[in-house]
Amino acid sequence: MNAATLPAIGLAAALGCGGTCADTLVGANGDRLSGHVLEQRDGKIIFLSDLFGRLEVSADKARVEPDGLVAAPPASAVAAVPVEASSPWSIDVGVKLNVDRGSLKTAEDKLDTTLVLSRRNVNGELHGSFKYQYKRTEDELRDDDWVVSLGYDRFLSEHRFNAARIMATRELTSDGYDLARTVSLATGWRLWETPEHYLRVGPALGYLFLTRSQQQYDGPALGVYARAKTPFLGRAVLTGELQLLDSFADGRYASLELRVRHPLGERLYVAMGWNYVWSDFAIESGFTSEWRWDIGWRFGPAGGN
Repeated sequence: MNAATLPAIGLAAALGCGGTCADTLVGANGDRLSGHVLEQRDGKIIFLSDLFGRLEVSADKARVEPDGLVAAPPASAVAAVPVEASSPWSIDVGVKLNVDRGSLKTAEDKLDTTLVLSRRNVNGELHGSFKYQYKRTEDELRDDDWVVSLGYDRFLSEHRFNAARIMATRELTSDGYDLARTVSLATGWRLWETPEHYLRVGPALGYLFLTRSQQQYDGPALGVYARAKTPFLGRAVLTGELQLLDSFADGRYASLELRVRHPLGERLYVAMGWNYVWSDFAIESGFTSEWRWDIGWRFGPAGGN
């Protein structure tokens, strides 16, 4: 494409939209360009400017303000880069690495899996996880535990967000199954936000449902919600999520999950996770701490974070 054709493409895009559906590219210094977003991926924004034609800028140097309408850019631009309004689903499936030590052979069946999913667009980010552990030793069930978490961070502005989150856990004990369920709503601040790293933190209002050895507790609580992501030691990525809910006189409950994932190829990866849960109630007081090693496969954008 030569320089003479760039303004023509921008003009064709504007005429095709009837002048009502242009996006705006806003630079870190406040400069604004009208045009169309062609793609946002891997920390880059591909933008078709009405004035300068096709541009590629780093996502930490600019942001896009859509007008809410969707219009097709010129055919030449579509052929060059496909239009993508939001990121595809990112789905990780992992299996825990187990190492059995000892000289005695024991008949044992194990299953330990992890499923992590996420999707992000200009309006917000959906993130969820599911973990399941099963172990039967000498025909005796030892583990039949699962943890599921689902949350959505809604972007209100460049610096503010709202969030909703649900979490449920089940753990096999000698007295049956212990259950914990939390529902929470939060609002807060987006700090250092780019596709590669961010910190979102703010106050939360929630509700707790706990079952411990046939005893139950439920009630409202106030607390803190935080979620973070950052590059870690080269190509690895560190993510974390914290939920702390305090019902004041009745007790408090906290869950923290940290995960470091390092790619071994385009889709194969190895991950290390740490899950920490703490509770302090009349029906239970204590904590659990678990380290996990997973080797897994990513379904979705190859090589993404």
